[in-house]
Amino acid sequence: MVSNTAKVAIKLCEVYDVDLIEMNLQEMLDQIYDLKANINENTKVLIKPNLVSPLTPDKAATTHPAVVEAVVRILKTKGAKNIWIGDSGIHGTSKIFEVCGMNDIAQRYDCQICDFDNDSIDNVHNQDNFILKNIPLTRFIRDCDLIINMPKTKIHHAVLYTGAIKNLYGTIVGKNKMKLHANLGTKDNFENALLDLFTTVAPTINIMDGIVGMEGNGPANGKPVRSNMLLASTNGLALDIVAMSQIGIGVRDVGYIEKGLKRKMAPRPSEIEIIGDQVPLVSYEKPSAFLVKLNGFVERVTPSIYQHMKPIPKFDKKNVSSVKYVKKFALWMPLQWMGCQW
Repeated sequence: MVSNTAKVAIKLCEVYDVDLIEMNLQEMLDQIYDLKANINENTKVLIKPNLVSPLTPDKAATTHPAVVEAVVRILKTKGAKNIWIGDSGIHGTSKIFEVCGMNDIAQRYDCQICDFDNDSIDNVHNQDNFILKNIPLTRFIRDCDLIINMPKTKIHHAVLYTGAIKNLYGTIVGKNKMKLHANLGTKDNFENALLDLFTTVAPTINIMDGIVGMEGNGPANGKPVRSNMLLASTNGLALDIVAMSQIGIGVRDVGYIEKGLKRKMAPRPSEIEIIGDQVPLVSYEKPSAFLVKLNGFVERVTPSIYQHMKPIPKFDKKNVSSVKYVKKFALWMPLQWMGCQW
C-alpha cells in the first residue's frame, strides 16, 4: 500500500554539491522516515532515478548524479551493502547509465547497475487496480526490500507535469511501455494506469531533484530552469502536489494528480504538512501549443495504428519451432517516439 502520510520535507538547495545535498537529505529523511531502523547489511535497496534519455546532467532531463550519489552515501552510512540503481529508458538504457553518471557512482560505491530492459520480466497481478490488473514489471521490484523513487521536476508535453508518480513508468520493461499505452486507448485510462502502477510498485521513499528542473517541451527536449529545491516524502502524490505548487501548476491541471486525490492516495492539499524551508516559487514555462496539439492527435490515432502496425508473427518454414517478428510499416517507429508517454 502507498503511504498516506501527509509530510513532505523541502529544503532550499542551489548547487549540485554532493556534501551539501547529503547533509540536506539526511535532515529531510530524519523528518519523514527512520532509515536506520529499516536497513541492515542484508537489505536490498533499489534506487529508481529518472533516466529518460542519454543526456548529460546539464540538460536537466535526468536525475542529477550528485543527488543520487548523496542518497547512496546516506544508505552506506546506515549499513546498506546491496544498493541497486535501475531504470528502463529510451535509446539504449546501457548508454544512458554511462552518460547520466550512474556507472561512475556504481563503480565508486560498489553498487549494482540494473538495466531493466536486459533482465527478466515479472508479470505482477493486482486485482484491486482500476485498469492494470497485470503489469509487466522488472523483476527487481519484487526482489528488492526497499525502493527509493528519485524523480526530476519537469514539464511534460503530454501530461503537463512529471514527477514521483510518472517516474515509475520506467519500471515497465522495454517495448511493453508503448504497447501498454497503445492498448489503453484513452487519456483517462492512461492516467489511472499510472496510479495503478504507483500503488503496485509502492516506493518506500520519494526524493525529488528540483535544484534545476526542466520547463517547456519536456520531458527531454525542454529548457533547464532553476527551482532550487529538494523534496522528500513517503507519499509520492503528496510530494508531487507540493512540487507542482512550487512551479505554478495546480492539482486540476494534471489529470492523474486529480484522479489520485479522488482515489485517496494522499490527503487533500490543505492537509499536507510541509516541513523545512520557504523556497521561492518559480513559474515553469508550459509546452508549446503545437506540441500539445500534436500529442493529442497522436494519442487519438495511436491505438488503431498500433493494431495495424504492431509486430506480427511469421513462421520460419525451415524451422517450425522458430518464430520471427516483422513490422508492417516503417512509420511505426516515429509514431512510437511522438506518442510515447515517458
